[in-house]
Amino acid sequence: MKKNYCSPVLIALCILSFVLIDKKGQAQYFPNYELPLLKGTVPYKMPWVGGLNNPQFSAADLNEDGIKDLVIFDRTGNKLLTFLNGGTPNTVDYSYAPQYEKNFPVMENWCLLLDFNCDGIEDIFTEARPIPSGISVYKGYYNSDSELCFTTYTKLIKFHPTTGSPLNLFVSAVDIPAIVDVDNDNDIDILTFEQSGGYIGMYENFSQQLGYGCDSFYYELSDPCWGDIFEGVQLPKWLNQPCPFRLEGIADNPENNSDNINGSYRGGGTRHTGSCEVAYDSDNDGDKEIIIGDISYDELVFLHNGGNTLNSILAWQDTSYPSYSIPSHISFFPCAYHLDMDNDGKKDLMGAPNSEYGSNVLACSWFYKEIGTDTSILSYQTDSLFTSEMVDLNEGCNPVFTDINNDGLTDILISNRKYFNDYSRISYLENVGSDTVPQFKLITRDWMNLSTLHLQGLYPALGDLDGDGADEMLLGNENGNLLYFENTGGGVSPDNFVLSNPNYFSIDVGSYSTPQIVDVNGDGKLDIVIGEQTGQLNYCRNNGTTTSADFSAVQSSFGNVLVQVSGSSVGFSVPCLVKLNGQTTWTLLVGCESGIIFQYDSIESNIAGTFHLQDSSFADLHPGTFSSISAADINSDGSLELIIGNYRGGCTIYDTSSLHNYGGINSVEEWSVNLFPNPASNYLSILSNKEINHAEVLDLLGRKVEEYSINNSKEFTLNVNQLSSSIYFVRLRSKQNSYSIKFVKL
Repeated sequence: MKKNYCSPVLIALCILSFVLIDKKGQAQYFPNYELPLLKGTVPYKMPWVGGLNNPQFSAADLNEDGIKDLVIFDRTGNKLLTFLNGGTPNTVDYSYAPQYEKNFPVMENWCLLLDFNCDGIEDIFTEARPIPSGISVYKGYYNSDSELCFTTYTKLIKFHPTTGSPLNLFVSAVDIPAIVDVDNDNDIDILTFEQSGGYIGMYENFSQQLGYGCDSFYYELSDPCWGDIFEGVQLPKWLNQPCPFRLEGIADNPENNSDNINGSYRGGGTRHTGSCEVAYDSDNDGDKEIIIGDISYDELVFLHNGGNTLNSILAWQDTSYPSYSIPSHISFFPCAYHLDMDNDGKKDLMGAPNSEYGSNVLACSWFYKEIGTDTSILSYQTDSLFTSEMVDLNEGCNPVFTDINNDGLTDILISNRKYFNDYSRISYLENVGSDTVPQFKLITRDWMNLSTLHLQGLYPALGDLDGDGADEMLLGNENGNLLYFENTGGGVSPDNFVLSNPNYFSIDVGSYSTPQIVDVNGDGKLDIVIGEQTGQLNYCRNNGTTTSADFSAVQSSFGNVLVQVSGSSVGFSVPCLVKLNGQTTWTLLVGCESGIIFQYDSIESNIAGTFHLQDSSFADLHPGTFSSISAADINSDGSLELIIGNYRGGCTIYDTSSLHNYGGINSVEEWSVNLFPNPASNYLSILSNKEINHAEVLDLLGRKVEEYSINNSKEFTLNVNQLSSSIYFVRLRSKQNSYSIKFVKL
């Protein structure tokens, strides 16, 4: 049976009933993508989307309006992002639209969207699951709300050898194949490097020839050396190479090759995996050219097809493509994607690194505009399309709420693992708004010039450790110790930190210390909780006084917390002890390498024991790998906001005032609310024990779709007739706080 990734409202209600059983009224937190962040006086367009590292770009119509939108799949954390296209001619005009992400299947490593079955709807080609090194296909369709959805078409594409049973069409897990109609017969072929790398195999689809039309796959390896090239570990490619494969053991050096003829090298070469391809007709002569990226170098290589659709011969190459413009230099393992980015009817070129670690992921979104007519001519535009409009700090994002300038407003410090070929830095985002309407401004990407410490993995924690009214700062780092910074600002003027102890109390937790300063045991003295690479936590109880701290004793394996996931020997724990809305006891939230957030309770009465694991996926938040979390009430509404970072270098802020109990009637901070009828068709009546002055309707992604002014009433009716059929939350505001509850619109 094919799996359907979109569900109508009634099926969604069934799903929610299972959530009720499993989560028992778990909180649902909404991302706030509209919170302003300024660079100078200009707002970032999409600051809290979460960053990009290894984006893969595909065009697809997400909402059936006839305009090709944008789907980005990021290999780092296997994160999928969806953007709606405003369709403005000659303009890159995208807005983040996360509501479509729920309609996609879970995918790993790579994802390309194209229409294989000629129905005008994009389908998905992606790495096979659970079988690696293959291809799965999901067929696209539109649901009743005109949302692009998918159902499984085949779990594993196979090809038919000359003899024997069908075999897996191999694609290395680190590769991305070219999926395109190579021979122009109106079905989809596949170009991919053979298992050891080196030669490109042409898997021809014979669906049309066999009478199946384009809605089928019947692959044969029609050419094991398509284009007659060999890819070694050095540039340039070796042209005019014979099949079958060359002899083993000849060094990858043209000077050692006795068959060197006019720059073409017969035989020789070291095989390797790590390549990606995109193929299209760049000169409108019917055959396909190819652009290849390789793990061994930083340049895209363009190879021109001097043959025809039946006999492809890659005759010449541009090894720094496009050499006539600003050549691509994508560190490292570049990949190219061919799609119309700016609504001019011409397909442009996007380039991005394909390696999760060690790439220059600040320059990870290269945009080349197509300006040619009969022949492709590319014009370089930027190497940071989209990322320049996001909080994106290269590798890793560890945000911490704090008040740096002592103006009573919550600011944000954001550290990272490191910058490309550089060290860790901390960015400072000052709150230039008010205590009820926060607005942030990027002040610097290297706060206090901390990059001069020449360390990776900086992680700040602030607290008044000497009782002088000013917060001191501890810096965790890759070495596992803590650097102590004295605050000479006095708690009135902006903080001024001076490094006074590079090895505070000789604390050493191994690697990648992530401290939080907090009074764990309620004795009025600030303690320290420290995460580390192993995924455990450490507790440094303050055995001194409020004015003279003593952290000479360290309790390892604090709470017996371990946030490793199956198959991993590390966890990279990041602790956040917090009292969630209406609670008087601690909740421990722990970010980790896998990206999920662990939730523990039973802390105060069990400091020397084992904490209770309440949830291994807190609020179902999945920001991406290496999650990091901090909490504060940044808008004075009595409810905390959470800021969560990930390894793509970005972060997202979540509103925790939206606490939902799927039972319909609940009590949080003495709230009692009843909705009826639920599901609702035209009107929704509300009874509350508090006087309400404002109501908002939010969709499942936390986006406001309707709002109402209420005249301090406990009983009123909302007109919801204009809403489409779906699941929503109504957020009610009183003079003191807010409360949210789920309802269904039929």
